[in-house]
Amino acid sequence: MLCGERLERWRELARGELLRDAIRYTRTYRDVALPAGIDGSSQSTFVMSGHQPTLFHPGVWFKNFAIGAIQQRVSGRGAKPSGAAVAINLVIDNDVAASSSIRVPHWDRQTDQIGRTTVAYDSAAGGVPFEQNQIRDRATFDAFAQSVCKVIAPLVPNPLVTQLWPHAIAAAQRCENVSCALAQARHVLEGEQGLQTLELPLSVLCRSEAFAAFVLALIGDARRLRAIYNQSAAEYRQAHGIRSSAHPVPNLAAEGEWTEVPLWIYSDDSPQRRGAWVRRQGDVLEVSDRQRLSICLTHATDTRAAAAELAGLCGPHFKLRPRALLTTMYARLMLSDVFVHGIGGAKYDELGDEITRRWFGIEPPDLMVVSATMLLPTTEKLAGDVPTVAALRQQIRQTWFAPERFADRVELPEALLQAKRELVASRPGTPGFAASTGAGSAGRSLEPSRNGSSPSSEKAWHDQLAGVNAELAARLQPLRDSLSERLPAARHAESAAAILGSREHPFCLFPLQELMERFAENLGD
Repeated sequence: MLCGERLERWRELARGELLRDAIRYTRTYRDVALPAGIDGSSQSTFVMSGHQPTLFHPGVWFKNFAIGAIQQRVSGRGAKPSGAAVAINLVIDNDVAASSSIRVPHWDRQTDQIGRTTVAYDSAAGGVPFEQNQIRDRATFDAFAQSVCKVIAPLVPNPLVTQLWPHAIAAAQRCENVSCALAQARHVLEGEQGLQTLELPLSVLCRSEAFAAFVLALIGDARRLRAIYNQSAAEYRQAHGIRSSAHPVPNLAAEGEWTEVPLWIYSDDSPQRRGAWVRRQGDVLEVSDRQRLSICLTHATDTRAAAAELAGLCGPHFKLRPRALLTTMYARLMLSDVFVHGIGGAKYDELGDEITRRWFGIEPPDLMVVSATMLLPTTEKLAGDVPTVAALRQQIRQTWFAPERFADRVELPEALLQAKRELVASRPGTPGFAASTGAGSAGRSLEPSRNGSSPSSEKAWHDQLAGVNAELAARLQPLRDSLSERLPAARHAESAAAILGSREHPFCLFPLQELMERFAENLGD
């Protein structure tokens, strides 16, 4: 039950609102052709995913192509009578924007060194939710593609940012928001590659009456929600060996008549996110950040009316947004038939699943996990035969303590090598050992002993061994110098491999055709 009505009733309403809003939103900036028979009923299959509106790496972008492929295959099979599939990507614009730049690898031809340079697409440093992240420097924004190409051209001469950014500039003229421009540009580019998916910002989804009903079903009994939430988080931490009380989510607090709930509150005038708190005073339920923003639900005892009231009270002056666990909980319970996560999101959602079980008393819907690793096409810049820093350091150490290992590379006196072999074969504690303390390493004598070793004989043995090693090591100084001279090149090679071999580079740095071919290969097209 949800607000006094069956969950299925609210689910059908939520899906209808989602479809209507997603179609309306998507068609403000691109055309989309949907399969016939799509509606919000159980006859339609809803495939969903979601991510923040950033220039993420290709493994994240791959999810969008995965839900598009599922849509096409389900619709092609006619899995449900008189129905088809629709794929919708949620733009998670209630998270905080961390920066307005990306890190771009570069190659200095003069020094033959690989490094990274920060390239900005706006002057703002983030700090507010994506939906509040207005463009502040249009000159920097408009020149972003040119700036990126200038840096990465020696490594990737045809990055897809050149195809993406004209769409971003066009979107910026419509919405004047950095995150909106990035998301819409990416989605238009996806349409040019044949994807017929829909998109909807979470900020738009949160205006619906169905979402308001979902929120009320949780915060209407905030103390019970807090107990379940905190207990589930504590058990998750124990199961995964997490010591920090802030991970994977911080506990919800309680202060007097106020109880914290897993929601954010902010507004256009006060864009910094603050935690949401609720308190009940008679028939009135107050929702507040306990600083500047607050609303009161006067129909708190009439849950159906309260849902409509809450939806009406939320707007630019009071934005109520779910935290991460509630976002996917709503998408999976109320909206989708198939929800596609990345590996990190799926791991995180294990906690959300446990909260769902305890709160709603149902088994959470299954989810799908997809992942992909794409590397920049720059492998020719990786030194193929340069030994690692660790390997070189190990060899340098061995020239001191195991110099005989280099006898095939440097001519060493056989007498010294033989003395080392005899010393190793007769180490202290072995039967028949006795050490002579005579001078001269190569001429050391080893005498039999019936009584084994003693502290004094052990010291003598170690002294003899150190002496032989020192004489051998002295003859390896040129080799040691040569190995040391190779360390800087090895460090540079390892640094280049770490940079170019990373899977975290933004998708806009890759050649478009290469990514599309890899995506199609991974999807089995």
